[in-house]
Amino acid sequence: MRKMHHLVLAGIVVALGGSPAAAEDLLQVYRQAQDSDPVLKAAAATQQASQEALPQARALLLPSLDGSVQGGKDFGTNDASAGSSRDYSFDTYNYSVSLNQPIYNRGNQVQQRLAKSTIDKADVDFRNTQSDLILRVAQGYFGVLIALDSLTFATAEKNAFARQLEQANRRFEVGLATITDVYDAQASFDGAVSREISAINALADAREQLRQLTGLEYARLSILSEKMPLSLPNPQNPEEWVGMALANNLELLSAGFSVDQARENINVQKAGHYPTLGLNVSSAMYNPGELDTTLNRVNLQLAIPLYSGGAVSSRSRQAAYTYESSRQQLENLQRDTIRVVRDAYRGQETAISQIKAMNQTRISTRSALEANQAGYEVGTRTIVDVLNAERSVYQAERDYASARYNYILNFLTLRQAAGQLSEADLTEINGWLGEALSTSGPGTMPEITAKPLEPEEPAKPAPARNKANGKSAEKTKPAAK
Repeated sequence: MRKMHHLVLAGIVVALGGSPAAAEDLLQVYRQAQDSDPVLKAAAATQQASQEALPQARALLLPSLDGSVQGGKDFGTNDASAGSSRDYSFDTYNYSVSLNQPIYNRGNQVQQRLAKSTIDKADVDFRNTQSDLILRVAQGYFGVLIALDSLTFATAEKNAFARQLEQANRRFEVGLATITDVYDAQASFDGAVSREISAINALADAREQLRQLTGLEYARLSILSEKMPLSLPNPQNPEEWVGMALANNLELLSAGFSVDQARENINVQKAGHYPTLGLNVSSAMYNPGELDTTLNRVNLQLAIPLYSGGAVSSRSRQAAYTYESSRQQLENLQRDTIRVVRDAYRGQETAISQIKAMNQTRISTRSALEANQAGYEVGTRTIVDVLNAERSVYQAERDYASARYNYILNFLTLRQAAGQLSEADLTEINGWLGEALSTSGPGTMPEITAKPLEPEEPAKPAPARNKANGKSAEKTKPAAK
């Protein structure tokens, strides 16, 4: 059955992709995603932008220096004694330099801690995006293989039903089958054609999702081999994985920093109630008339907030509510992480059992199909029995392939939830890939335009004449032997 799977798969890929191209493996696709994934690039830019929070916060503690230059011309008329007046006109200028040094500002001090938390959160978010890329690449890669398997089995199933339909038509013409057998075979064939069309569309969609990660279209991918090992997660205790997740899960760490930021923001808002003290040193030179004047000044400025219309208190309450919201979000994320870890652990255990069971089911359904085909030939089984047995064979193949992919995805999901996912895990899984239909670089995937194969005989059975009386077989039911 596996050999048949590969032959059908090869036929589909040649039909869809033209001449053979090189197969990309999981690590190659991951490398390409690292270079071009927009989500990862956006996270890197966000991390770099967040690094600027610290120098901006530090600047609040450092002196600021301002300078100004002003020039102009004054003119007018002065009243003089004895009823006389005198016109005047002269140039004016004003040069000033001012230095301000904050001495005490509680809000500026809190901003230092807030900036540090912002940077730490950005670093964790970037690491989480890197980890998430590993999972997204694996999901995209195996999503294509899942869709390709589905198309393989759908096409094989359709071709098998086409042969059954052709056989039913021939047996009906010679009086060895009833019209009901033909209609049953036709209905099964039509359903298989519909499933193949859906599988073709699903494969195109899966390829598009993989292309979104790298900007490349893949005509060929290495497929999963039978040498994939089956082992329980190590350590073999879900609660140990839960403990690792609560300590190392990157989303939880990021949410923890969000709580820290919300807490510090309360202190920033409350700082509006505190006085501020600053030092101002200025030097100014100006010409109010015809005499140059220089003025140097050193000031200590103490500002005591008395009343601001309740704005400071309102912003403090708002920050407190935001802090409570972030705490509850962290609590929910912790619970969700525990659920994900336990589900992934159980999912890996379940997948192992399913793989073993489905492998045996593949053998059993094949034997059942052969028995039903033999029974149909001698008249102890109906065409419905054969069609159902044929359908069970391909359903078992689908279930077996699906269980294997679920094992891999649960393996990666568990490690990501526990904060343990790394490129080494992809390298390990990449070693489970085997046959490649061809090997070259990523090529352009042609549009999928393959049409369902039609049986050699017309799909709809034509009325046959009964050789005994010449009447239409639609009206005279042939005797089954």
